[in-house]
Amino acid sequence: MREIVTIYKIHCTKSLQPSEEGDRCSLLPWDSNCAGRCGKDDGGHAYVLPEGYMQGRGENGLPAIFGESGNRCDLLLHNDCPLLIDSKKRLAPLLEPVKKMASYRELLGMTRAQLAQRLGVSQKEVFEWENLEKEPDEKTLARIAKILGCRPEDLR
Repeated sequence: MREIVTIYKIHCTKSLQPSEEGDRCSLLPWDSNCAGRCGKDDGGHAYVLPEGYMQGRGENGLPAIFGESGNRCDLLLHNDCPLLIDSKKRLAPLLEPVKKMASYRELLGMTRAQLAQRLGVSQKEVFEWENLEKEPDEKTLARIAKILGCRPEDLR
């Protein structure tokens, strides 16, 4: 079974080390208590690791991702999406976000068309929400959660 990890998109606007400024991704949220640095994170999103990869702790005790042979892999932000860099295998797979809304819908045996009809929206809109291309407004998210039998926070 493939492992799910939370990855944070970090936006650093000011740092004592200019190389830290800009956008990157991390297994840890932004540390706002670090002196001399300003920035934020996106709250983190769940991603599916490719087969053979797992999360563990690095030598420094911080979370890290490892390949099948125990090699530590890096994360890189590419076109606003996390990329897993496996130097040993010379691979760089794009990480897939967990599609929570689609998972709940499929568990109920409901089609995308049925959900769209109950919400009074197009299938295209549901597709965009399920594939994290767009986010529904709070009111719509609450309606979706009610239809799918979960809480709005379960869909984020």
